[in-house]
Amino acid sequence: MPKKPVKKTASKPEPEGYSLRRFLKDVYEVVVPAVILFFIIHTFFLQAQVVPSPSMHPTIMVHDQFLLNKTAYWFKQPQRFDIIVFRPPAAADFNGDFVKRIIGLPRETIRVHAGVVYINNKPLKEPFISPDRAPIADYGPFIVPDGEVFAMGDNRNNSKDSRYWGALPVKNIKGQAWWRYWPLSRMGIVR
Repeated sequence: MPKKPVKKTASKPEPEGYSLRRFLKDVYEVVVPAVILFFIIHTFFLQAQVVPSPSMHPTIMVHDQFLLNKTAYWFKQPQRFDIIVFRPPAAADFNGDFVKRIIGLPRETIRVHAGVVYINNKPLKEPFISPDRAPIADYGPFIVPDGEVFAMGDNRNNSKDSRYWGALPVKNIKGQAWWRYWPLSRMGIVR
């Protein structure tokens, strides 16, 4: 029995350049993982932060932008002089995040007198505070409770901080200010 000839169908040649299907596949393979990676990093590791107030002058200026290290306190406790971003306690009557410096640690007695901060009756050396920004008003004594810290802005006379709303629960800390990326002239580690 003779075999019937197999009829070959002509395949359509691939058009030159990029096809829409190939483009969509590339978008799916590149953009979707990038978006997922961004959300993972933003949720668990780093977050961009913009400074809204002058309370941390001259260390951090209004509109400075930095990365917040959300992992900073996963394996260690907050330390004195760390610059932190946190949700303020209810007594602060404010909904946004605050940026302040940790001054007092649990069980320490904080007092401010004649422009000097005292920790357990010893003057605190604060090289980041310029004399014109030293606190004018006296405060304390105040004992920092366990599980909390005492936070103050570097611009002491223009900062609503622990002197006004009390100690900050450590659980309210979102992370540590880490890398300033704007303005470029001040780029670097936030200290």
